[in-house]
Amino acid sequence: MELFAVEIRTAQWQPMILWYTAALNMKAAVRSAEEGYALLAGRGWRLSLLELQEDEPRDHSAISLALEVEDLAVARERIEPYLMEPSTPIEMSEEGFLQWGTTDPDGNRIKLFQFVAVD
Repeated sequence: MELFAVEIRTAQWQPMILWYTAALNMKAAVRSAEEGYALLAGRGWRLSLLELQEDEPRDHSAISLALEVEDLAVARERIEPYLMEPSTPIEMSEEGFLQWGTTDPDGNRIKLFQFVAVD
């Protein structure tokens, strides 16, 4: 398992991108204004900025961790005994990778994903 990125949901998406690229000298690896998504790369680490819509309620999750795994089914099976709530199914994302989400005991989001081969 490898930490792929820390995700921050923010209502100040553009100012956050500017701050991280200017103040921390991060590079924009992927940016989609239509989807409100930016993946910023630093030296040895990544940060995802997700635009929080003004009418979207903010939950108590301070951060989200995006973890890349080799086998999502095996990782999910390992984590399930520690869950406080029922498990959700593994899904195929629109971007073409498998993903599964859960939360830690503090309510922070944990997203696990597995890149899959494209035929």
